[in-house]
Amino acid sequence: MTAEAGFVVKVAALARKDLKVEARGRDTLPPMLAFSFAVVLILAFTLPDISSLEEGVSPSEGTVSLADVLSGFLWITFLFAGLIGFARTFEVEREEGAMDALLLMPLDRSGLFVAKALANLVYIAGMQIFVTPVFAILFGLDLGWDGWLTFAAVTALADIGFVCVGTLFSSLAAQTRSRELILPLLALPVLVPVFIAATELTSDLFLGAGLEAVAARGWFAILATFGIVFSAVGALAFEYAVD
Repeated sequence: MTAEAGFVVKVAALARKDLKVEARGRDTLPPMLAFSFAVVLILAFTLPDISSLEEGVSPSEGTVSLADVLSGFLWITFLFAGLIGFARTFEVEREEGAMDALLLMPLDRSGLFVAKALANLVYIAGMQIFVTPVFAILFGLDLGWDGWLTFAAVTALADIGFVCVGTLFSSLAAQTRSRELILPLLALPVLVPVFIAATELTSDLFLGAGLEAVAARGWFAILATFGIVFSAVGALAFEYAVD
């Protein structure tokens, strides 16, 4: 087996281990789902009428469009539900005193980062797959197949940067007593660009824009660049974050 193949096998084994632990304990995904559902349900009662979105009514001066509000609601829900999951990235190892054993594995620290990021990506994707249909039903959104596929592409790009930042800073926060407080303080300033970009692109989709129009926006390039940069930064900086 080549070194590259061995790296992939070990990363997959670590990610699978985290997912099996979650499947048995259900300590990460259920709280994310419960929080996101509660938030979406509450927000649904703040905007009972979406006729202006369906009719394409332009906002009056000094106000924002309903599409901007809805996309903001959706991505804020994703953001805080995701932070709940990230806070538990190293919780099992910390509770069992296994962090040192994990770091002594014959695997480069970047591999550990990738494994944790993959597990977090599964949690984030699971939460979004649950929340998005609920959000669409409660707010009466219908983007069509092409619209939802474009939304999935935007979400996937945003998730890469989101997960890399969340995983990196969760390793720092895990070493503190107030990790639930420290993690948002560390991650939120860095995540501002990716969530602004995702919100802007989602707003365009809610207004009927297609894939070509969305891809032509500068925000799409920002999402792609952010994901590439923080994938590399996370893998390189993780070694120093956990020491």
